[in-house]
Amino acid sequence: MNNIYFKSRKTPNELVLRAGQKQYKEINVIVSNADKNKKLPQSNPFLVQAFIKQVVNRHDNIDNMKFTRQGKILFTTKDPLCAVQLLSLTKFMETDISTDVIWENICSRFLIVDIPVNTPLEELAKEIQEKNDMDVIEMRRFLKQNSVKDMSPVLITVLGTTIPDEIKIWFINQKIQHFIDRPRQCTKCYSLAHASRICDRTIVCFLCGEEHVGPCQGPEKCINCKGPHNAKSTSCPAYIKEGKILEFKCRNHITTSEARRVYHLQNMKYSEVVKSPAASAELQNTVTLKFEALLQSVNEKFESLIQSVNEKFEKQTAIFAEMLH
Repeated sequence: MNNIYFKSRKTPNELVLRAGQKQYKEINVIVSNADKNKKLPQSNPFLVQAFIKQVVNRHDNIDNMKFTRQGKILFTTKDPLCAVQLLSLTKFMETDISTDVIWENICSRFLIVDIPVNTPLEELAKEIQEKNDMDVIEMRRFLKQNSVKDMSPVLITVLGTTIPDEIKIWFINQKIQHFIDRPRQCTKCYSLAHASRICDRTIVCFLCGEEHVGPCQGPEKCINCKGPHNAKSTSCPAYIKEGKILEFKCRNHITTSEARRVYHLQNMKYSEVVKSPAASAELQNTVTLKFEALLQSVNEKFESLIQSVNEKFEKQTAIFAEMLH
């Protein structure tokens, strides 16, 4: 029995139907060419709509359809039955296809710590599901090879975009931690934007960012932000920015690419506001007014508190005076 990794035996269709009983914003189904080396043929949206109406009887519940830059089609719906009908397609027009769900949109991930390493993950999944009304999709134990530790943390993925502060396992109310991905870095070019397995760039030195043989002789220069530090530095502005994007992704249950798009869009809007003198002045005035209102409110509450304390003190003094007489 695998004690490092567990995956639900339920099919994607079953999981999507069960997701309908949980909280989520939308379900996104991605349609790809069955041949991974090819894109879906470009089609007239009118013809695509006509085809979908023929093969998906709940097509009225499709909220959006989008052609992606990777040559795929993304369907958005809030209806799990509609999503399952899309997932069940094997042909799109005349093309053999594969389908999948963007699981980030309908799932949450969290960590639980101090789980005995000799506890099978399948048993742990059963315990969590029975005691907490959760659907566990997968679990991964963080345990180094040849480790002698008795306990280890476990990463758990469940259906639904809301999770409690704690779960119950073995009569114990176990605190859980939201899981935020750490930035991953290519070990060939040291970019933060892709993994090593898909990198087609030349291998460079992480210290100076250049190609060379032998020990590095040049000054440190980050290949990501061009700053005077090596590419592995966790204080690099590019690394910090990537960390914020991944946190935004995890907290909003969206893909990394969507998180990057929204993050950059928000930053562009903010920079436009800051660059505008009129907007900056207006923003400063608004902040000043709000601060003054807050200060006045605090002063009023403080004065009310002082008055209340004085009244109580006067009453106690009067009672004490009567006792003396």
